[in-house]
Amino acid sequence: MTTAGLILAAGSSRRMGSPKQLLLIEGRPMLELVVAQANASKLDEVLVVLGAVADEIRPRVDFGRAGVLVNPDHAAGMSSSLKAGLASLASGVDRVVVMLGDQPDVRAPLLNQLLELQEMSGMPAAALSFNGLLHPPVVLERKLWGDLMSLQGDVGCRAVIRARPELVARLPVEGNLRHPVDVDTPEDYARIRGC
Repeated sequence: MTTAGLILAAGSSRRMGSPKQLLLIEGRPMLELVVAQANASKLDEVLVVLGAVADEIRPRVDFGRAGVLVNPDHAAGMSSSLKAGLASLASGVDRVVVMLGDQPDVRAPLLNQLLELQEMSGMPAAALSFNGLLHPPVVLERKLWGDLMSLQGDVGCRAVIRARPELVARLPVEGNLRHPVDVDTPEDYARIRGC
């Protein structure tokens, strides 16, 4: 089964006030940390979707083996980046892991665990579960991509998996991963850095 990782990192970071993709965590830009974990996982290929301030981000982030796509329509919301990324994946890709570029605590072993859970469960999707609520990263087999392609505005795969929870294998989150996993505000950034 060929699996691609799709990292959505096209947002304008309005709540943060500066490009959160470039915020330093462990001495590296946050997006670089996320990409490095995806690259270290069992994903066959990795694609990063940029948008806002892409010209500023590209030279400052080491993408390693990951490809980069710039979504010119990023202002239309997360759904446009999701659709642009899916449309650019090769026809031989059987499933995709949709990740967010602001989830630096999501590490390669967790991604591998999610992939294995989806495969073993026989269900077409798998996601993290915090107290019963489903969150990305999300594994989605190709047969569910049509649902994603119909999304509009600033919504992502979370809308699809929460609408059809019976299709989703759940990986309960324990240990060091805290909710929310993504970094949207200066307070989130301080929390993730342990300040």
